[in-house]
Amino acid sequence: MIRASCVGKRHWFTLSSLIWVLSGCTPLRRAVPPEALPKRVVLALDGLDYRDVLDARQRGRFAAFHEPARLISTFPSISDIAWHAIFGVNPPPGYQRVYYSTRHRRVLGDALSAIRPIEYEERMDQAFDTKFHHLGAYLISWPVARKEVDTDVAHVLRSRGRETVYLYNVGPDALQHTRGDIARYLDHLSDRLDTLQQRYRQRTGRSLDIVVLSDHGHNRARDAAFVPIAEALAAYGLETASALDTPNRVAFSVDGVTTGFGVFCHPDSVARVAALLTTVPGVEVVTAHVARDRFTVSARRADGSVDDAIIEEMVPPAGDKARYRYLPQRGDPLELAGTVRRLQAAGLLDANGYAPESVWVRETATLRYPAAIVRIVHGHVGATQNPAPVLVSVADDHRVGLGMVSVANRMRPLGGTHGALGATNALGVVLSNGVVPHDDVAWRVREQFGGFGDLKSRPSYDGTLQVVTGQELRRDRFVQRAWPQWSAMPDTGAVVVLTLPRRLLDDDPRGRFLRFDVRVRDQSSVDGRLVRSVAVPLAQAWRSSEERQVALPAGVVGLTALDVASDLTLRVVLEVRRPDKDGWVIAREQTVLTMALRVAPDGIPWSY
Repeated sequence: MIRASCVGKRHWFTLSSLIWVLSGCTPLRRAVPPEALPKRVVLALDGLDYRDVLDARQRGRFAAFHEPARLISTFPSISDIAWHAIFGVNPPPGYQRVYYSTRHRRVLGDALSAIRPIEYEERMDQAFDTKFHHLGAYLISWPVARKEVDTDVAHVLRSRGRETVYLYNVGPDALQHTRGDIARYLDHLSDRLDTLQQRYRQRTGRSLDIVVLSDHGHNRARDAAFVPIAEALAAYGLETASALDTPNRVAFSVDGVTTGFGVFCHPDSVARVAALLTTVPGVEVVTAHVARDRFTVSARRADGSVDDAIIEEMVPPAGDKARYRYLPQRGDPLELAGTVRRLQAAGLLDANGYAPESVWVRETATLRYPAAIVRIVHGHVGATQNPAPVLVSVADDHRVGLGMVSVANRMRPLGGTHGALGATNALGVVLSNGVVPHDDVAWRVREQFGGFGDLKSRPSYDGTLQVVTGQELRRDRFVQRAWPQWSAMPDTGAVVVLTLPRRLLDDDPRGRFLRFDVRVRDQSSVDGRLVRSVAVPLAQAWRSSEERQVALPAGVVGLTALDVASDLTLRVVLEVRRPDKDGWVIAREQTVLTMALRVAPDGIPWSY
């Protein structure tokens, strides 16, 4: 028997009663062995501007850290594509969470998409990724930002079994958008990191390796005017639409207040749309992907004139790194003519004027448009699974915006925004008390810190299904770790990835089948009319080694050549079959997934 001493009278308690009493009077604490604590923390702070960290250093803050370096954001300089690049996870479906799908040929997403968790958040050890946390951060910015930092410190000190702990905070971005006191925030952050280091040393006798990253800067433009993009394009006969059915339609998403975004249009209209956008007041730079390895850049000057240039990418054979060159046509839109002459004099350009990415980044990191050459190409090619043929950079005294974040900004005065190509928007920060950091672009910065290969696995949820290509799966560096059979998947064909309960995969797969039933929702029955039913042995599926996932070619399970005009639903059933005198019979079946199908014009229900 156990005697409880935290109450006045002597009573004998059952174990359950003791636990209840102790939870009320003496918190149960389990000591964390020093060796179980993480050795490194990576603190990802959304929207923390490089200039603000320099100011904090002048006040004596972050004294234990090396000199900060510039983290040059993606273009557009916005969070979803920037954080995915920083951590090296698969590019997101779009530049923002409401996006144009090139496979579905329409805008996908809804009003709540902007506050749903996305992959980089799901891979964090602490991300504050509940649906309404982000919105709350914009409405009560300082309490939320302060609480995030305090929670981070507590989380690190109670973490165990992780070499690196990854933490993501949205607070500083919300402070910047809403005229919050960023200096006050940085003072609090510096104090709390000092406290964390002190407590960590007391417990372990060693120092904690701390890395602080931010994904972009802020232009601090409080009085920026809205650019009426849709109205301006309409004046030229271009209709803004969610689907591109005709050459005179364009589609774009600006879910939030931003100064950078992508525009989608018919291939034959790319040059025309880019030229028209350059004439819109408030638009500063417009870039277009006009051929496989060629990109145009146009910049509007204060006198109304337009400068033009061409960027060309050369990808050598045998897997060598790409090289880039800048060819001004009329004027110098990226203000790089002097840099090109200097690079040529220093022998850093080859005979055709090309230089590798590392040279362009190093030599242009401090310019008005930092690392612009490689950021423009990345924005058109690698930033997202649905890259736009036209990218727009808005001047700091203007902005565009829609959606819930825009509504929140009307409730709180705007403190500035980001998204544009220029340094005021693009410069986040790298701080470290271990490795001495240097300036670099978002998708290369992790190389300074070992590659961030120990990111947490993305959570798997039972009964989910994605339709992607094998090429998309392989582009994710974590897939090669999780899918031993990834090389057998086809490059371009659709692949169905299904998450199943662990117990179903642990059982002997013999006699187990996955049946894919597709129905048309109509009046013929409650469940709709069955139009396709395909059963495949579970043993034939590719299996993930780390997660509860299996994959099969979409054609094998009947998820191709579907009617795009029909309202379809999918039901996936696990069948357990046993031998019978007349063959195999179904002994038991279990529904593992029911979902609506969003079929693209090619008859495949792509997930992006």
